[in-house]
Amino acid sequence: MPEDTDITGISYDSRNIKPGNIFFAVKGFQSDGNKFVNEAITKGAALVFTEETNDAFENIPVIKVNEIRKFMAVVSGVFYGDPTSKLKLIGITGTNGKTTTSYLIHSMLSEAGYKTGLIGTIEYRIGDKRFESKLTTPDSVELNMILNKMVTENTEYCVMEVSSIALSMDRVYGLKFDSAVFTNLTSEHLDFHKDMNSYFSAKKILFDSLEESSYVISNRDDEYGVKITEDSNAKKIFYSIDAPAINSIDLKAENVKIDMNGIKFDLTRQGESTEINCGLAGRFNVYNALASAGTALNYGADLNGIKKTLLKFEGVPGRFQKLLMPNGAVSVVDYSHTSDSLKNAIEAAREIIDGEGKGGSLITIFGCGGNKDKTKRPVMGKFATELSDYTIITSDNPRFEEPKEIIKEIESGIKSGKKYEVIENREEAIKKGIEISSEGDIVLICGKGHETYQEIKGVRSHFDDRETVLKYMNQKSGNAEA
Repeated sequence: MPEDTDITGISYDSRNIKPGNIFFAVKGFQSDGNKFVNEAITKGAALVFTEETNDAFENIPVIKVNEIRKFMAVVSGVFYGDPTSKLKLIGITGTNGKTTTSYLIHSMLSEAGYKTGLIGTIEYRIGDKRFESKLTTPDSVELNMILNKMVTENTEYCVMEVSSIALSMDRVYGLKFDSAVFTNLTSEHLDFHKDMNSYFSAKKILFDSLEESSYVISNRDDEYGVKITEDSNAKKIFYSIDAPAINSIDLKAENVKIDMNGIKFDLTRQGESTEINCGLAGRFNVYNALASAGTALNYGADLNGIKKTLLKFEGVPGRFQKLLMPNGAVSVVDYSHTSDSLKNAIEAAREIIDGEGKGGSLITIFGCGGNKDKTKRPVMGKFATELSDYTIITSDNPRFEEPKEIIKEIESGIKSGKKYEVIENREEAIKKGIEISSEGDIVLICGKGHETYQEIKGVRSHFDDRETVLKYMNQKSGNAEA
């Protein structure tokens, strides 16, 4: 390539290549970028990088490199001006709680007067602009591009969800994280990672990469919460409900109270205690609040501002989202799609029902996604039927699997005698759950949360759990009983 060639852009998608672009021929799970090298050259690619050796590439500007995903991440950072050296990047990882924690930190830092961006499962935020999210953590090219846009908008902080898959596939390689938050670790993505040790090792990449000037904020109550920090050079802050605080900057929640209106607890730090009130429901949200407060306090946010944020925070779409129904029951739409998150959601709902003291029942409606980790299906069936008063097993996003086969795998974990039924059609399942509910009950609808579609055989059709609840909750209840 001539030394004076101007590089006009970078991409790993040949469809987006324009004259003067660099094309990274990345071999993915569904397609191989090496098959599109000629297309990229025809479209005017100035340079192509690949891990492959191919004689057909001899007369075109193709350079072989090792570990192309890492190479692409480094080039992306250079091309977009090393954006993470110009803002403070906060990474949040763990199996559950990443999204709510990221929104809380974003809100707390914004309340403190900092200009803060957000990258996560639901959306990306740059200033007042919002963009639909395609991946929890984008690939390195898009990621550096988004971060660069934040820098041009004078963003001071970026709060980003960091998935284990993104860490394993070097999407965040080379980024300079100022802080990393660990929520918890339970069985998930084992179709990708194969076992918990590999899953843990993927998460640990984030913490091992931190510099001495950085901070870790980690959950001491989780069995992996201390272990994940052991090889990190960063300073450590822990939060907990059960485990004792060790350092003066650790956070602990005491006198936790949970009801339909939310959570209340005393936040203890540096020998001082203050009462926290928050409209979010469930014990797991106490942990999310602690992780967020610990992060915001570390960046100089005022405790009163943090209390104000928690008090007025309205929650995240599809994360234990409550809706009071005309019959006196409450529907809750939640994204819980792992065995542990389903268990947490059910236990949170049960704790609320018990706290209300009205003798209500818990009706759980859930399914499992297709072409994803199959090991969790029988476990989720076991948790749902053992912890709920009544369970309706339905379809989630079956994708290219047969819904009936997914349901059979869920049922394989259910002991005989448990109260449940199967209604494959998700709309009918939600309708039935509402029909059999009465005052004091909770109808817990799990798995899809904020999603507004259902994917069957590769086709996405509009479907929204909350819309379905609104559609049927005003209709007269049927005669069926749980």
